[in-house]
Amino acid sequence: MPEWITSREMRRIELNSRWLGFEEEYMMENAGAGVARVVLEEYSPGEVLVVCGTGGNGGDGFVAARHLNAEGVDVDVLLLGRREAIRNPAAERNLERLESAGIGVREVRDSSELEDLDFEREVIVDAILGFGIRGRLREPVRTAVVRINEASRAGSRVVSVDVPTGMDPDTGEVPDVAVEADVIVSIHRHKRGVRRARDAFLRRVNAGIPELAERICGPGDLITSGARERDPWAYKGKHGRILIVAGSDRYVGAPRLTAQGALRAGADLVFLLTPSEVPRDDPNLIYLGSERVPGPEDLEEAPLEDVDAVVVGPGLGPEADAEGLIERLSDEFDGTVVVDADGLRGVRRDLVDERFVLTPHAGEFRRVFGESPGDGVEEREETVGRVAEDWGCTVLLKGPVDVIGSPEGEVRLNVTGTPGMTVGGTGDVLAGVVGALAAVCEDAFEAARVGAFVVGAAGQLAEEERSQCLTAMDVVERVPDVFRDPWSVEPSGVRLLRQ
Repeated sequence: MPEWITSREMRRIELNSRWLGFEEEYMMENAGAGVARVVLEEYSPGEVLVVCGTGGNGGDGFVAARHLNAEGVDVDVLLLGRREAIRNPAAERNLERLESAGIGVREVRDSSELEDLDFEREVIVDAILGFGIRGRLREPVRTAVVRINEASRAGSRVVSVDVPTGMDPDTGEVPDVAVEADVIVSIHRHKRGVRRARDAFLRRVNAGIPELAERICGPGDLITSGARERDPWAYKGKHGRILIVAGSDRYVGAPRLTAQGALRAGADLVFLLTPSEVPRDDPNLIYLGSERVPGPEDLEEAPLEDVDAVVVGPGLGPEADAEGLIERLSDEFDGTVVVDADGLRGVRRDLVDERFVLTPHAGEFRRVFGESPGDGVEEREETVGRVAEDWGCTVLLKGPVDVIGSPEGEVRLNVTGTPGMTVGGTGDVLAGVVGALAAVCEDAFEAARVGAFVVGAAGQLAEEERSQCLTAMDVVERVPDVFRDPWSVEPSGVRLLRQ
């Protein structure tokens, strides 16, 4: 994991930590205690003013104030806004604890209330806005920032929690005014924007976030991807146009399963290029003609210029000209290409790049890359990460724990799923889901890891109804339920990481 991360990545990690059982209140307690520890180590103050907002950053401030008070420091706390505006349950509980400890909190509802307040202390803790806020400051926050900076110039030392209020957490830009911090205490990892705060000393504290939260795919991946969001003013096709090249006279079900996966994952339009033997009875699909197994020449009739992603391979059979299809897509299509099943027979190293997602199981992995992925999770992590970086594409190795590698060599583990998903067709569903997500996700790697989480979680939900006697259609029908409530399943595969 890099030392500097984006606010979106930090949010992903926090949400996945909660999924693993590390509640926000636990992380807030650790973060606030860490901030207090830094204040004591750097300045050993006798008096501190803690200025808090109504969000999670303010909750960190409440905890810090309580710990400073426990160390004998004279602490004053300002809350910028009404306590009724606090929507974070952990922050609300820590405000109650602060007052139970006999520490008064002054609510500031209007900037005029700040005019006569004395901000000068040995140390001021800026716990107003966290890494999720950007743009110009509203009142009374803006006036509070100005008053903090005035006190700083008069001799007060300023410690900001995570990001100085007013600074963009990702770019470091200051649209209006920002707190001029002497010390920035980063929670878990430094946010990219604080590199621009050249005059501030950086400290980092551990919030108790497990290392595993960074490595797995979880609800945080889905929530932060934006794949659950639908623009109410969108036109048809805005949420994804997908082309699926699949099917043969032997494998007539695979195209349907792949297409249903794409539709259930939110794609607006799904074009299906498939031979005439495949039944054309689904009114939700747009069928494209082919009298035989689709080949590269059939792509001339496909709307490549109008689709966001192409899924190629499910059910094509070994006789298909998979190499010709991949070669043509590599040359003529700029979007994401998901290659599954028989499509993997046509993959060559010189044909793929960051646009491609390859979705092999262990046997296909050996055939494509010429080596075994290994048996244990750690060995598979190393192998998939190395191969994905070497080939410059995303690799999704399917298994009891899915292992997803990026073109940059990053690796994520998907710990959703069930043994019942060994039934035929679930891989076709996954290919369709990843294809749909590729239309709305940041890149192919994000689409692959979100898709792995969603399909594995859908399998777990299906198993609750069907035991382990699942079909691929059982799985695909539960995909929308995961989008609606990504917290509805447990990280069941975590236990496999210890084996």
